[in-house]
Amino acid sequence: MRYFIPFLLSMLLIACSSDDDSVTSDDNNGELGATFITAKINGNDFEAIPIDRGVPTISAELDENAAFFSLVIAGIDLFENITEGEAIIIAMAGASFDLVFEGAQVNNPVDNPLELTFGGGYAPYETGGPNVDFDTDGSSGFLRITAIDKEAQTISGEFEYNVENSDTGETLQITEGVFNNINYQ
Repeated sequence: MRYFIPFLLSMLLIACSSDDDSVTSDDNNGELGATFITAKINGNDFEAIPIDRGVPTISAELDENAAFFSLVIAGIDLFENITEGEAIIIAMAGASFDLVFEGAQVNNPVDNPLELTFGGGYAPYETGGPNVDFDTDGSSGFLRITAIDKEAQTISGEFEYNVENSDTGETLQITEGVFNNINYQ
């Protein structure tokens, strides 16, 4: 996960187009069916919404086989000039995607890693700036699924976790996290 966040953020910022079919309005956060990821990072607002700035600001990918699944959801809060921003990553994994249903919740530390686990990360970004990333240590936090439509491939949920920069020891609290109507592929 340590190198995954800067790589993902770089790829999302470099991308030329988005295949996101979701709502593309800056003021859609309260609307039914709106797509967004919001949270507080040490009390500061984070908001990733699908906006047309030439790069995908929300993505989700499901990787599933007979023995294991992983679902990674990423959101970027791009600043006005799009050369700066910050990203939140939420990843869950387990023995079967059947474990992911409305009402399912996993808490860290995980009791049984063969069932359902989650982790997360945070990365600030500035073109030409240093790559800095923060990863969960798995000691606290939760991920709760509030809605899922496996046929339409959309998922919503709530999350909280702490992250730490392993190089500096700096920690951040990610609280009041919500992802809504995220399309996964």
